[in-house]
Amino acid sequence: MKRRSAVYVGLILGLFASACAPPIPQTSSATGGQPNQARKQIVAALFATPAGLQDTLTAVSSGSQPGMAELFSMVNGTMTYVDVDNVRHPWLAEAVPTIENGLWRVFTDGRMETTWRLKPGIKWHDGVAMTADDLRFTFDMYRDRDLGLPQLGIVPLISQVDAPDAQTVVVTWQKTSIDADSLFSWNNTMWPLPRHILDQPLRENKEGFLGLPYWREAFIGTGPFKMVDWVEGSHAILVANDEYVLGRPRLDRIEVRFFADKGALKAGLIAGTVHVPVGRGLNADDALQLRDITPDVKVAMGVDLAGVLPIYPQFINPDPPIVANLQFRRALLMAIDRQEMTDTINNGIGPVAHSWVQADRPEAKAVDGSIVRYPYDPRAAVQMIDGLGYTRSADGIFQAAGGSKLSVQLAAHQQNSIHLPSTLAVAGYWQQIGVDVQTDLQPAVRATDLQWRALYPAFMLLGRSIIAGPDGFFNSNAIPMAETNYRGANSARYASAEIDGLIERYITTISFPDRMKVLGEMVHQQTDQVLMLPLFFKGGGNVLGSARMKNVLGGTPWNAHLWDLE
Repeated sequence: MKRRSAVYVGLILGLFASACAPPIPQTSSATGGQPNQARKQIVAALFATPAGLQDTLTAVSSGSQPGMAELFSMVNGTMTYVDVDNVRHPWLAEAVPTIENGLWRVFTDGRMETTWRLKPGIKWHDGVAMTADDLRFTFDMYRDRDLGLPQLGIVPLISQVDAPDAQTVVVTWQKTSIDADSLFSWNNTMWPLPRHILDQPLRENKEGFLGLPYWREAFIGTGPFKMVDWVEGSHAILVANDEYVLGRPRLDRIEVRFFADKGALKAGLIAGTVHVPVGRGLNADDALQLRDITPDVKVAMGVDLAGVLPIYPQFINPDPPIVANLQFRRALLMAIDRQEMTDTINNGIGPVAHSWVQADRPEAKAVDGSIVRYPYDPRAAVQMIDGLGYTRSADGIFQAAGGSKLSVQLAAHQQNSIHLPSTLAVAGYWQQIGVDVQTDLQPAVRATDLQWRALYPAFMLLGRSIIAGPDGFFNSNAIPMAETNYRGANSARYASAEIDGLIERYITTISFPDRMKVLGEMVHQQTDQVLMLPLFFKGGGNVLGSARMKNVLGGTPWNAHLWDLE
């Protein structure tokens, strides 16, 4: 009864928020120009109030506009997409460049060349054929520093983009990059754009370029849906693209409503006035709540993962010095019942983590045999600490020969709701084997205090979102130091010339099997030396929308043309 009461309270709060929100626009024959002909139409929800699609160019990489990249993909295609299993596939391209198919060439001097071929029959929404010149124009636009767009990290690596014919683009790279197959795609937010529409405005008025009607109601893309209306702060109207290269969408019309209040969005899903949410905004807790309230809203729990939750040991002047002892770190990891933690704190929707390599990514299977695992064994943990010269006093706490307690600090901030219960759980496990633990639980605002995050004395529990690769997280130049204003994602502050070398080999090894051999070496060293204490992978939860919707996947809506309504 207690759980059900909580659910009803949440529902009432959501409905109250909906009542207090601005009125939801109703579909009318005046909006979009053709609702009377629509056979299948739905309402989608965006947890954002964007000023226009230009936000995808200026802010999507910082995450300031939830759902904008997803909305962009509904009206514009990219060369490739990544499926729910994190495997890359061709979208507008005929094939993803690889070493094996000859579309990705690496030269002895470190330069590269990738070749893209467009699928035949791709048209912009105004009926003009998409060509290689559009991709060359897109690259030129993104590297134009006078336009004011954020510099994409991949752009300086490219020396030139050529279009030998209307369907082919050849990209010359001045440096090796394993991300070359994601160019003109979601990952780099370099969305292909129409030269015949934007070239002249770009040359004549750069200051007003991002304010063009093109980025709102006049948008022209290659995606499954066409933009026919945009009302700022309210909604956008999309209609099916009859000439979409992958086939006409099954839905005729989508009204995308903009929400500033999560409660109102959830209330719309419960009431059935919203069919599908687009983009992030609803998390695993929201998915669980909606699952418990109504069977009319579909959710997918644990289908994808949302990052790893590790504990970092301090490797620069740790206090106490025993933190630097490998046997001690191994003992502390074996003292934690990580399965119990993920079953309770993580709602059982994420596996125990044995390394940082995310379990639902292709890399995980490739390096599985290289990972050193530490089972839950508190008795063995006690024996390992005994072997370091400590003895347990009458109160069960380990003490050194001089009588001082074996005491460590475990720090965490509370910006992430999972941090508090996880920190307390770990502290409890360590105390049970005889380690005195002092928790340093800081308020959410402390999460941005980079000096505090770097200078913790012993251990820091710090959740990480998806780590796609080791570069920037484990190399020595990513250690937060005073001279860098404590910026850097190497939170353990561990420096190793060997790992630096492995990272350099990793980011310059194009062949996936060969790159995985390098990653396996790295992960073996990291887990053997317990350079972090991984707890579990945070479970993801996706709200897929109305039970009447078909073919909706969590994450990128690359398959929006297959969405259907029963």
